Amino acid sequence: MFLKDQKINIPKGISVDIRKDLITLSNTQTKVFVKTTKAFKACLSEDGSLTLIGTHSLKGATKRVARRLSPMGGTLKANILSAISGLVSGFSKEIEIVGVGYKAEYLSSKKLSLKLGYSHDILLDVPENIEVVCPQETLLILRSHCSESLGSFITELKKSKIPDVYKNKGILIKGDVLLSKKFKKK
Repeated sequence: MFLKDQKINIPKGISVDIRKDLITLSNTQTKVFVKTTKAFKACLSEDGSLTLIGTHSLKGATKRVARRLSPMGGTLKANILSAISGLVSGFSKEIEIVGVGYKAEYLSSKKLSLKLGYSHDILLDVPENIEVVCPQETLLILRSHCSESLGSFITELKKSKIPDVYKNKGILIKGDVLLSKKFKKK
């Protein structure tokens, strides 16, 4: 349970700015924002760590309120730790495009062109905080400081050609196993 104040150590090189319900974590290149709820307050301590404090007194609260606030505090702490690790090392994913004639091309103006067997090319807008590298026609390397935006962009990519379990082709994350099914027998 989230009964005690939670301390999060901030590494050197990362600055923290706390507004009303928004925590801004930044290094020299990028900024990452984490929203807080009204149930929790964030403040900086003298030793440079970030402290999360529950604004509601859990001693006088009902069990229902306490059960709702505990997971929210853990989620908030996990989001802050994820933002810190993204600023320190970043997140990256490798995407494979599997299929005969399937290709990807990164255009200069933050556009990604995909040839996936349709009669037209699919153009996707790449968000500002995602860097795309295309070393081969069938391999994409995506890098970002925010894991949420990276995951949502990968989901958008996968929707353009859903992996086919019968033919083992589509847009796949490298390393993920696609279980193939056998065709139905008549």
